[in-house]
Amino acid sequence: MFVVFPLIELGVVLAVADWIGILPTIAALLVMSAVGVWLVKREGLSVVRRTRMAMNRGEIPGGEMLDGAMLTIAGFLCLVPGFISGTIGLLLLIGPVRRPIGRRLVRRWTRIASFVGMTRGRRAINVEWIGDVTPTDVSATAPIEIGPVRD
Repeated sequence: MFVVFPLIELGVVLAVADWIGILPTIAALLVMSAVGVWLVKREGLSVVRRTRMAMNRGEIPGGEMLDGAMLTIAGFLCLVPGFISGTIGLLLLIGPVRRPIGRRLVRRWTRIASFVGMTRGRRAINVEWIGDVTPTDVSATAPIEIGPVRD
């Protein structure tokens, strides 16, 4: 993947450069990256705001964290020069596209993790709360000395 994808990306860039010219191709790549970075920043601030609101309500921001991870991937793909990676990055910036892809990736990674055996050997541990066990009379205890003592 790390060898084939860059070669395909280079082939597409060369084909576009042959079709519209070198300078318009470079300009299109720069504009695509700049627009992608701007959109990642805008969507990222929205995700941060939604995460704060969920945490203030006492909820776990799982969906927002998934959106943040997908935005990180989208930002990386927008910065990589190329039309295929830029297009995939820009598509990941669209919420209705990003969320199903993110859920599918989580399902796939969860299935792979359970296949590898990371969920094997689960044990339940029962814990009983017995209250606060810190001493109430702090002055009665002697201070703890750490290191050599000099007189």
